[in-house]
Amino acid sequence: MASYFIYDSINQYRSDNTVSEGTFTGTTFTATSAVTDHERASDQNIGTIISAIAANDAICYQVGSEVTANAVAVYFTGDDGVTAGGDEMTIRTGTALDGLGGADSFASTHSGWIVNDFTEVTSKTKFCVEFNEALTNISEILIGSKLSFEVEPDVNIQSSIDYNNEINTSLGGVSYVLNVNPGQEVTTIGFQNISSTFKTNLTTMQDALKGEAKKFVWYDGSSFHWVRLDKPMTFTEIADGRFSTQLVLRQQIQ
Repeated sequence: MASYFIYDSINQYRSDNTVSEGTFTGTTFTATSAVTDHERASDQNIGTIISAIAANDAICYQVGSEVTANAVAVYFTGDDGVTAGGDEMTIRTGTALDGLGGADSFASTHSGWIVNDFTEVTSKTKFCVEFNEALTNISEILIGSKLSFEVEPDVNIQSSIDYNNEINTSLGGVSYVLNVNPGQEVTTIGFQNISSTFKTNLTTMQDALKGEAKKFVWYDGSSFHWVRLDKPMTFTEIADGRFSTQLVLRQQIQ
C-alpha cells in the first residue's frame, strides 16, 4: 500500500480555537456536558484518553478561518469496546453548527491508528466527529489533509535511536549522565527525483506543521508512526522542474 502523511491542515491545535463536547441530533451539534476530558482528543499526546463516550456524543472543532481537509485519523490506546461494524464514527463539516453536512462514517479499531479519507471539503470552519457507539480508549483525533507520496522513498532509508543523553563533567573531572527518555527512533527518508507539484505539497505540509512544531501521522506502507519533522526540508533542483530532498522524522513516545 502506498505511503502517505496525515497532517493538521485546519490548524486545529491553535489555543484560541473552540473545542466542544456535545451531542448530535440530525445535522445539528449541541454543546453539552458529554465526553469526559474531551480536550485530550487534540493535545498531540496519544498517551491520554477521553472517556465516558455514549452513542451520539461528539467532539466539535471550530477554527478561526475557512480551511480545507480530506482525512481524519483517530488513535486508540487499546480495545475500542465495541464490535466493529464499519460505522462507529462519523465526521461532519460545515460553517454552522445547525447545518453540518458531508457525513462520512468510518470504522474504529481495537488498537492503534485508524485513518478515513473523505471527499475534500473547502471553506469550512466546523469539523465534528460523532461517536455512533460507546467507544473506549480514544486518545487523539487528527483532522486534516492526506498527502500521498508521489513515489516511494529511495531504498537507502536510514534509522537510528536517539537516547537524548546529556553528559556532564563535574569540577573534579567525574562524568555523569542524565537520560530523559527510553530512546526515540529517528528515520531519514530521501527522494532523489520528485516533481515541482510534490515539492509544493511537501512545503505546504511543512508550513502547516510550522516546521518541527506539530506532530503528524506517517504511514510507511505497512505501519503507522506518530512523528515530528526533526528539521526543515531542503530542496535541490536536479533538473528543470525536478527536485531532491530528505525528511528526517523523529518518532514520538506519546
